[in-house]
Amino acid sequence: MGRRWIIALLCLALVSLYGPGTVVSADDDDDDNGNKAAHSKAAHSLFFTGSTPADTHMVCGLTKKNKPYTLNISGSANVTNGSFFIRFRDGDTMGFNVPAGSTYSTTHALGGVPDVDTPSVMINQEGGVNSMMASVLAKDGGKAFCTHCTGGSSGATGTAGTGDPAVCNFP
Repeated sequence: MGRRWIIALLCLALVSLYGPGTVVSADDDDDDNGNKAAHSKAAHSLFFTGSTPADTHMVCGLTKKNKPYTLNISGSANVTNGSFFIRFRDGDTMGFNVPAGSTYSTTHALGGVPDVDTPSVMINQEGGVNSMMASVLAKDGGKAFCTHCTGGSSGATGTAGTGDPAVCNFP
């Protein structure tokens, strides 16, 4: 199965789980204690090193600091072994190996440590990982975002490329 089919299937799986802009209601009748509805929002991004210009990293998170969110990432390595990393704002990383010819997925609850995992994290690839998909689900406020970037990426920093949004400048 080609990498485009794998990416398409992963996208369909995430959209079926979260849907674009899914709204979850906690108390929408305003009848017991005056609480308004709680809304969750999702954002998704695809990453591909074969695009022109090539994607170099992704930045995903929320527009508000110190709010919880869930980050889902899938990375595929077609020909050779590779890996992808979640890079935090304080320079720490979490790495995940992806054997050649396979896909690895991981999910993390983030957003609880100021200036570490809020308001965003950066996702980098290394070696044979040439395509990734990331999804962010906001929980208690804040708007979710996730974008692929074409600028430079080294260590714990990233820079926006031509046409990239400002959030590509990480941290």
